[in-house]
Amino acid sequence: MRINYRDVYPTIRKVVNTLIFQSISFLVAAALLPPALLLLLIYRMDRLDREPLSLLLSLFFRGVVAMVPILVLELLADQFIDFFPWSYLAYLFLAYFVVPGFIEEGIKYRVLIRRCWREPNFNYRFDAIVYAVFVSLGFAAVENVMYVLTNGFATAVARAIFSIPGHAMFGIVMGAGVGQAKWLENLGQRQVALATRKHAFFLAAVLHGLYDFLLVGFGGIFYVYFVILVVYVVRLLRRCAREDGPVVGNGQTGGW
Repeated sequence: MRINYRDVYPTIRKVVNTLIFQSISFLVAAALLPPALLLLLIYRMDRLDREPLSLLLSLFFRGVVAMVPILVLELLADQFIDFFPWSYLAYLFLAYFVVPGFIEEGIKYRVLIRRCWREPNFNYRFDAIVYAVFVSLGFAAVENVMYVLTNGFATAVARAIFSIPGHAMFGIVMGAGVGQAKWLENLGQRQVALATRKHAFFLAAVLHGLYDFLLVGFGGIFYVYFVILVVYVVRLLRRCAREDGPVVGNGQTGGW
């Protein structure tokens, strides 16, 4: 009996799709590849004094563990928000601007400062960007695995384009400010350094909150915002890499 391959092809395609594109190992790999590539990119941009891999791995796994307090706080915040009869716009603002922006970036900021502010290897300003991105993408990696295992490969593609770079960009913004703050503190400007650190967190939180708020409520505007954010962060990253210097200065070398 001759096989009609036109009839068999849909079945073969379905089997391949089930075995490959819906397998857990494939989905996990698809979820982890984008953060891994971005981590490698940031690591290679740190040309003056690269950080120990043991330190970077510890930061990455601290970002993974940060998922626990973030989930708890976001669940509690969602319960509070749902309890009140907000207007739709107010609900969007609280649920998708305040909650993800300030809770997620707040926990990441706390992890970053507690682990790295007194770290002996933190001797160049660009180091803070590397640290912040490793923390951010540790969280983003485990979040991505959860989303992709739940929703499939198409989600992995969409998040590789938008969500994972988003987390990396928020980390870059925060890290740039923390690196500047470390330099200022070593110049004896402690109050200015503290204000710079707080500004770094606040800016990352606002950018993150605006990202989620526009994505959920204003799709068309979101894409314009995303492009502007990418341009801004890429320029910031290149400038920080080009103008990198020791965090111990003599007042003659400026910060960012």
